[in-house]
Amino acid sequence: MKPTVKLACMSWIYNKHSFERALESISRAGYRYVSFGLPHEGKPAFDDGLEGEAERIAALLNKYGLEPVSLVSTDVLHPNQPIERAIQRLEFARALGVEELLSLGTTSYKRFPDEPRSDEEMAPINEAFADKYRRVGEEAGKRGLVVTIKPHTGNTATAEVIADTLRTIGSPHVKASYDPGNVRFYEGIEPADDFPAIAAQTISVVAKDHRGARAALDFPIPGEGEANFPAIFATMRETGFTGPVIVERLDGLNGEFGADIPVEQLDRRITEARVNLERMLREAGYDM
Repeated sequence: MKPTVKLACMSWIYNKHSFERALESISRAGYRYVSFGLPHEGKPAFDDGLEGEAERIAALLNKYGLEPVSLVSTDVLHPNQPIERAIQRLEFARALGVEELLSLGTTSYKRFPDEPRSDEEMAPINEAFADKYRRVGEEAGKRGLVVTIKPHTGNTATAEVIADTLRTIGSPHVKASYDPGNVRFYEGIEPADDFPAIAAQTISVVAKDHRGARAALDFPIPGEGEANFPAIFATMRETGFTGPVIVERLDGLNGEFGADIPVEQLDRRITEARVNLERMLREAGYDM
């Protein structure tokens, strides 16, 4: 029997539109899984501290036949946020049946791409992050959940850096999410060569493509850029990966997360992304 993955779409592609419009489009494009947590129309998609909010979101998901695979939670997991906020989000995720809280690591630039922070500046920032995520990991484990960190400069810049960060945190409930587009964009390296160093600890993949040199704002439809998805998916298959594969960004040269793209064009793009990714995943030996 072939292994399976859950092909999902992130609602943030539709961040200029309502959360419900995003769910409607994602469902109509043929997806059955969704990742969410970032704002829509300039305001939070949900209030995880509001009584009955989990039930409201669950009803919306059910309306469009969607199952959540991850909850983007960088906002509440940041070291400057109280642990109570993280616990509240963990409880919200558990109520929704979401097993993964997706987050970013630290940021190693004052201004990307030309003003990096020094190693001396980064040391206390990374230490505070590790301390916080040890506590977050402990709370996640109590609830049967996992927290992931994905490439975004700093202590998640590359696969080896993520692996080192996970060793420093030392929690079995904090794992990796891999984003090949970010590795190309921020670091200028080939993700297919980078990924094997973290593949065994990766439980989700953000299927972001990229085109051009480092820092080039060009994120095409997955499968139409320069990220070697067939090689990445082959590595996933070899290491026993069966987690979600998530479409996050496909705005091409626009660079504004769909700000100037008509909603009907976004609908076409996420459909094309699904078709491309399904084909490449099947060629790698996966079923959807």
